Amino acid sequence: MRRKAILHIILCLFCARLTKAGAQEPVPSEMVRTWKEGAILPKATLNDVRWMEGEWKGNLDGGMQQYMAFAPVSGHMPGFGRGWGADGKIWYYEINDFVEVDGSLEFHVKHFSSDLADWEGKDGFLRHRLLALTDNTLYFDGLTIVREGTDHQTVYVRIAEGERKGAVVVVHQTRVTKGQ
Repeated sequence: MRRKAILHIILCLFCARLTKAGAQEPVPSEMVRTWKEGAILPKATLNDVRWMEGEWKGNLDGGMQQYMAFAPVSGHMPGFGRGWGADGKIWYYEINDFVEVDGSLEFHVKHFSSDLADWEGKDGFLRHRLLALTDNTLYFDGLTIVREGTDHQTVYVRIAEGERKGAVVVVHQTRVTKGQ
């Protein structure tokens, strides 16, 4: 009888641990917020994203993703990203920019194919307004960045167009180098 009770307790503790571990992984679709007209934007500056400066890498849908964020200059903190498949073929390039706008932040992104054809059109780009921020999370319209220590972050991105429109892609990134 005592043996059964001990096994039951061990099983309960094991199950509780599994439940707790499972609860820590957020549901991707719940991590991404959407801009609503008239929303009040939070106060923020480039100092709130400066920790991202440097090079990052992570897995992306069976391939890889690399991102480089440069030091801010004149209210802009630009970056460059690229993604490629297991076969080595480039899926996309992107030029992006954290920008201080009216006392808050926006994240602007322009994508290109491997032959540098732009996806958003000559003058177009994706505009992600900052909706909220906490000590470790930046919630932009359609994009969320979670800081998980000094050398890890998770990025949640809602796909805006195409056959996967509305799907949320999750990229766990690890710092490769720090910025200056």
